[in-house]
Amino acid sequence: MRWLTVLLFAAVALLAPSVPAQSLGIEIDITLDEKTFLPGEAIPVGVRITNLSGRTVTFGSSPTWLNFYVETKSGDVLTRLDQVPVEGEFSLDSAKVGTKWWNIQPHFDISQPGSYRVYAEVRLPDWNQRLVSEPVSLSIEPTRTLWDVSFGVPPANGDHNAEPEIRRYSLLSATRNQERKLFARVADESETKIHKVVLLDRLVSFAKPEQQLDNASRLHVLFQIGGNAYTYCVLDPAGNLVIRERHDIASGVRPRLAKADDGSISVRGGGRFPTSQDIPPYTPPPPSAKAAAAAAAAPAAAPATANGGAKEKKSRAERREERRLRKEKDARETMPR
Repeated sequence: MRWLTVLLFAAVALLAPSVPAQSLGIEIDITLDEKTFLPGEAIPVGVRITNLSGRTVTFGSSPTWLNFYVETKSGDVLTRLDQVPVEGEFSLDSAKVGTKWWNIQPHFDISQPGSYRVYAEVRLPDWNQRLVSEPVSLSIEPTRTLWDVSFGVPPANGDHNAEPEIRRYSLLSATRNQERKLFARVADESETKIHKVVLLDRLVSFAKPEQQLDNASRLHVLFQIGGNAYTYCVLDPAGNLVIRERHDIASGVRPRLAKADDGSISVRGGGRFPTSQDIPPYTPPPPSAKAAAAAAAAPAAAPATANGGAKEKKSRAERREERRLRKEKDARETMPR
């Protein structure tokens, strides 16, 4: 119960009493979609609230209605850098379940590889009670740096005479769900502040990613994810993934990065293979003028019959019967009277 006693230190001794998460007809649970993260990677934590109290309950009326706590495997409580923003009032009817998600990573110093436990405290001021969830475990895993480079962030206000802000792109390799994955990280030059860590895709063990920076300081990465398949990603200086596409080897030619004279970068060779994971979503190109002209010159559809359908071809037996009837008619017409 060490995770519970942390809440009962002297600074909060005068607050309302803490009760188990299943009391008062309200149940509080913590949920994670993933259990393993990289240093600096977003850690989305879901708080699931079940209302079995027999009445509608309102949450979020105070900025301190929900608090998160993180501790090491040995029970040491991590320093909270700032309060997780949980503002936003909502109501939950009786016999209903609701889940809200928050990224707790920027608000705690969870940077060292190891195991951690997260739990939440929900305050119910109308009932003068506090509910504390059971903890859930997560781990921060070490990474291997494949490549990194320092770059200047383009000025947002267009002042090119100002001293540039220097940041650092890094490509990282780590194992997740028994697969080798490729991540991109954006940090300050000293790597003491991590702005964002982004999962790009899986990475075959023998692959060596190809990377280049364009004239807007965007990072372009092309890497192999399978036998003939490659993923192409573009990140902006803030670490936002603005492009993700799949390109395959086509006609024996593999895709590659190519830089134009104006400093822009694109994929040459191979062939584009649209997927549901594309960013932005794939839009088929409009037909060329030649294809449109060919479609316009295509023969019209077969004439419709009286019942609205296309005119059907007669069977061989029907044609044979028509010939027999014509012969009989001709024979009757030529017979002497």
